[in-house]
Amino acid sequence: MKYLHIFFNDYMNIGASAEDSAELKLKKSSLLLVPLIIGTAAFIWGLIYIALDQYLSASIPLSYSVISIFNLWHLHKTKDILVLQKTQMVLVLFLPFLLMWTLGGFALGSFVMIWAFFAPIAALTYEKNLKAPFWFYAFIGLVVFSSIIDQGLAESHTNPMPQTGIEFFFFLNISAGLSGIYYLVKYYINEKEKDTDALLQKEHMALLQRTNELKEANLQLRYLADHDALTGLPNRSHLRDRLSMMMSHAKRSKHTVALLFIDLDGFKNINDRFGHVQGDEVLKKISNRIKSLLRLEDTLARLGGDEFAVALGNITDITYVECIAQRIIDEINREYEFLSEEASIIGASIGISFLPEHTEEIDDLINYADEAMYHVKHSCKNNFFIYEKTVNTG
Repeated sequence: MKYLHIFFNDYMNIGASAEDSAELKLKKSSLLLVPLIIGTAAFIWGLIYIALDQYLSASIPLSYSVISIFNLWHLHKTKDILVLQKTQMVLVLFLPFLLMWTLGGFALGSFVMIWAFFAPIAALTYEKNLKAPFWFYAFIGLVVFSSIIDQGLAESHTNPMPQTGIEFFFFLNISAGLSGIYYLVKYYINEKEKDTDALLQKEHMALLQRTNELKEANLQLRYLADHDALTGLPNRSHLRDRLSMMMSHAKRSKHTVALLFIDLDGFKNINDRFGHVQGDEVLKKISNRIKSLLRLEDTLARLGGDEFAVALGNITDITYVECIAQRIIDEINREYEFLSEEASIIGASIGISFLPEHTEEIDDLINYADEAMYHVKHSCKNNFFIYEKTVNTG
């Protein structure tokens, strides 16, 4: 059984090519069943006819076997299924009728007609819908023609087979022929279902991949909507969300939230002298320096241009905020190794507002920090200032 299975797999791959589509592979493999089923039966039938002294009748199935071997060799060499398909369908349609005529017509050989029905069955499977009826009509036409010449065939036949031989062949042809048709159709349907399942699985996997790609793209879009493209920091919109969360927590815990509004001093000179590429490098360097000073629960955001903001939550000591503000200024004041020493002088003006000391509204908290920052900008620069209502920032 093992060797039979290996032989069957090797045989079904005779015409296989790596470039074949799934549909063409199925067509080739299922069509190979026709010479396998009929060719094997025809060879055995031919030997039996020879044993019964029916030499003319024996030549017909044996010739089919020889031509089928040539067909298979040609398919193996060229991988072209068309020659095999056309040759097999013509032979399978005409040779059974020819064999019936040599046996003496309907009365003595009608049992071989079952093999001719392989042609219209195969046509339904392999031909286009418009061509398939031709083979059925051709089969019916040969039946009608055989009926017309039947009497003359019976009268001219001089070497009939013994009655036991006729009955024996009747049993073999009907059982083998119908079994062959059954397995041909069954194989095609089963393979078609496998291909369909494989295609559905492939489409399912492609759909899952596409879904994952869309999810990743959606996450990326959401990330870009909430973050600065250059530094990867939260943007103004995300800062507001973080402030809202901090403020809710602060109200429950009776702690303070601090907002530091940062504007760089001297950054315009960097862009003007070295270009925006170097300017972008400076902004990324500054964002990394500031982040290194903050806690995990704090938020650093880039508001645009050379403006940043830091939100500090869970504050119990105002001096901590002042210390962070000064350390931010010191870090920004440090030299930048990719700039010349005299060009790397960058400062920071920082305005600070508190919740709930100054306000309990996010918009006011942002505006007050902005006003305090402008107070530094218009006075001394490179310093920090805590918002006071009495200060004129104009």
